[in-house]
Amino acid sequence: MNKVKMILLAIGLLSSALVNALDNIDLKMISGEQYQMRAPEPIVRTAVGNPEVLSVKVINSREILLTAKADGKTSLMVWKQGYRNPLRYQVDITPDIGKFAPTTRVQAIQGGIMVSGAVASLAEHDSAMAAAGKSAVDSTHSTGPIQVQTDIRIVEISRNELKSVGSLLAKNTLNTTAAVGTPGSFSGVEGTNGGFNLLTQSGFLPNTDSYSLLIGKAQRGLLGVISALQNNGYAYTLAEPSLVALSGHTASFLAGGEFPYPASNQNGEIEIEYREFGVRLKLTPTVLDNQNIMLKVAPEVSELDFVSGIQTGGVAVPSLRVRRTDTAVQLASGESFIISGLISTRTASNADKFPGLGDIPILGAFFRSTRFEREDKELIMIVTPHLVRPMAAQARLPELPGEIYRRHQPSFGDILFGDAQPEYSGKTWSSPGVGFSD
Repeated sequence: MNKVKMILLAIGLLSSALVNALDNIDLKMISGEQYQMRAPEPIVRTAVGNPEVLSVKVINSREILLTAKADGKTSLMVWKQGYRNPLRYQVDITPDIGKFAPTTRVQAIQGGIMVSGAVASLAEHDSAMAAAGKSAVDSTHSTGPIQVQTDIRIVEISRNELKSVGSLLAKNTLNTTAAVGTPGSFSGVEGTNGGFNLLTQSGFLPNTDSYSLLIGKAQRGLLGVISALQNNGYAYTLAEPSLVALSGHTASFLAGGEFPYPASNQNGEIEIEYREFGVRLKLTPTVLDNQNIMLKVAPEVSELDFVSGIQTGGVAVPSLRVRRTDTAVQLASGESFIISGLISTRTASNADKFPGLGDIPILGAFFRSTRFEREDKELIMIVTPHLVRPMAAQARLPELPGEIYRRHQPSFGDILFGDAQPEYSGKTWSSPGVGFSD
C-alpha cells in the first residue's frame, strides 16, 4: 500500500501540468496510521477538511506528516511553490480490523464504512465490528457451523411421605372378636348373633385407608380399633427431547397439554381460551467458534392446582403451580451441564379428635386421629449441545427401529407354521441422530 501511495503522490506532485486532471486523488489510510509525504517542490500551505479525522504536521519545506486520527472521510489540499492550484486528495480512513479478522476487509461507503468477508467465530466477528465502530455496516458471513443440536434429559423426582395414626374405643352389645385389616379391605366385625359392620358403620374406623388392629372382649362387648399407616415412595417422569436450532434462534419444547378456561372478550361475551401446562423448554444457542457454544436455557414445569383454583360462571378453573428458571452458560460441543434445585414442597396435617377427651395426656390418643402428609418434588435437567451439519443430499438414511416390521409381509404358511416374525440376521438398529457432528 505504501508503494501505491508513493506513486500517486509522485504523480500529483511532479506533474504540475496535470494538476487539474489529478483532482481528488484517492488516498487510503488505516486509523492510527502515519504517513510521511515528500514533494520535489517546496510546500507552502496545506488544508484539511475535517481536522478531527486527519492531522497534518510540517516537517520541513518539502515534507509533511499525515496522521489518521479517526475513521471517516476528509479532503486534503496541498499548495506547492510556483503553482496556483492545489493538489486535492480524498482521504478514506478505515479502522484496523485485520488483527481481529484477517479474512475481512473494510471499504468506505456513503456515510460510513462497510465490513465484509468471512469470520471464523462469533468472537472474531464481534471484535472486528467493535473495531469498525457502531455505524459500520456488517456484511460478513460465517465459515463455521451454525446449527446446534441440543439433547435434554428432564427428570422430575417426587418423594411422598404419609403417616396416619388413629384409635377408637366402642361398645358392642353382641359378642366381638379380634382382627387385622388392610386398607380398604376390613370387612367388619360381627358377633355370632349379628352386630354392626365396621365399614358400614359411619365414622367408626379412624382411618379406613389404613391398616387397622381391632381388639375386643367378648364377655363385655368392648372393642378398640387402632389404625396406622406409614408410606414412603417416589416416582419420576422423564422426557428426552432433542432440538436443533440455528445459531441465535430459539427452539422450544412442550410435553403436557392445554386446559380450557372461560374469558370475556371486548363485547363482554364469554369465550373459551386455552392455557398450556406441563414441561416446557426454550433454548437459544449461539455458536462462538468451531468448538464453543453459548446456550441460553429457560425451563419451566407447571401443573394444575384445583385447590387454589376459582369458580367462575359455575365452572371450576384451576390455577397453575409453576417452577421456572432462566440461565445462560458457555461450554464446548458435547459437554453437559445440570440444572437442579427446582424444588417444591407440599405439607398437609389434619387432626380429628373428640372434644375434651382428645386433649387428655396419654389417654387422649384413644380419642383422636392424626394424619401427616408431605410431598417433595425436584426437577433435574441434563443439557448437552452438539455442533452439527445437515446430512448430504441424497444420503442414505439409517434404518429406523421397527422398519423391518413395516416391510414384512408374512404368508399364510408363515402364520400357520409359526414363522411370521421377521429375522434381523444378527443386526441391530438404533435411533439415528439428527445430523452429523463436526
